[in-house]
Amino acid sequence: MKLFRSTLLLMLVASTVPAGVLAILFLWAPQHGAGFVLVATGLGLLLSLGLSAWFARGLSRDVSRVVVGALEIARGRFGRQVPVTARNELGELAYTFNHMSRELLSYDQENRRLIAALEAGYLATIQSLASAIDAKDPYTRGHSQRVSYWSVEIGRELGLPDEELKALEYGGLLHDIGKIGIAEPILRKASALTADEMAAMRGHPAIGAEILKDVEFLRAAARAVRSHHERWDGQGYPEGLVGESIPLVARIVNAADTWDACRSHRPYQQAMSVEEALAVTDRLRGTQLDPTVHAALVRVMRRRHAISEEPEAGRGIAPPAPHP
Repeated sequence: MKLFRSTLLLMLVASTVPAGVLAILFLWAPQHGAGFVLVATGLGLLLSLGLSAWFARGLSRDVSRVVVGALEIARGRFGRQVPVTARNELGELAYTFNHMSRELLSYDQENRRLIAALEAGYLATIQSLASAIDAKDPYTRGHSQRVSYWSVEIGRELGLPDEELKALEYGGLLHDIGKIGIAEPILRKASALTADEMAAMRGHPAIGAEILKDVEFLRAAARAVRSHHERWDGQGYPEGLVGESIPLVARIVNAADTWDACRSHRPYQQAMSVEEALAVTDRLRGTQLDPTVHAALVRVMRRRHAISEEPEAGRGIAPPAPHP
C-alpha cells in the first residue's frame, strides 16, 4: 500500500501543479500580457514533467536491480544481493529477493557437498575394484595409479581444463577395470596368449565401459576406459577408430599406459630405462600414439628426468610386446 499511496500522491501533485499555474495565470493575465501566460504555462509543464521523471526513474531503478539480480540467479550465481533503498513494497520485494538468494546459495553449497561425498564414495568403491585387478598380477601392482598420474601430467602439459584433467585421473585409474570380467588364468599367464585367450582379453575395454556406464560423473572417464587400446593408425580395438575420432582422454591414457608398460617389469620384458622408453615411444608415434600427445609425453618426461633432447633411437630397443 505504501507504493500505491506514494504513486497516487505524486500523480496528484504532477496533475495539480499545471492546474494551479493556469489558475494563477487567468488571474494575472490582464496585468502581464500573453507572453507571461505562455512562459508560466511552460514552467508549469516542465515542473510536472520533472516530478514525474524523478519518480519514474526511482521506481524503474529499484525494479531494474531486482530484475538484474533475478537474471544472475537464473545463471546459477546464487547469493547475489540487491540494495534495499525504499520502505515500501519495492523495498519488501528487494528484501525478499535477498533472503531467497541467500537460501539458494546455502542449498547449492549443501548440494555440492553431498554430490562430492557421493562421488567420493563411488570412486572409493571403484578404486577398490581397480586395486583388486592390479593385485591379481604382481607385475601390474600399482599400474593403474601410475597411469592415472601420468595421464594427468600429460593433460596438464596440453593445457587441458580441470574438468578434463579429472576425467584423465579417473580414466587412468579405471582403464583396466574391465579385467575384473576376465578369467584369472588368462590374466596371470606369463607366456603368449592363444587366439581365443587374446579375444577374451580384448573384451576388457567394453566390459569396463559397461561397468561405468550408469555412473554420471564417470561418463568422460568411461570413454577412456572403452577406447584406450585404440591406435592412431586404426589398428586398435575394440572399434578400430582412427586418429582424432579416438577420444582425446583415451589417446592420453594410451600414451601413459604404454609408458608405464615400458618402465615396468613384465613377464615378457625387463623394465626399460627412461632413455630406452623414450626411444620406444618415438617409434610408436603416428602409429599407436597420437603425435601431439606423444610430444607432450616426451616434454613431461624430459623435464621430469632432466635428460637430453636427443632420443636414443639407435639403441635397437623394440616396442613392448602388445599388452592387453
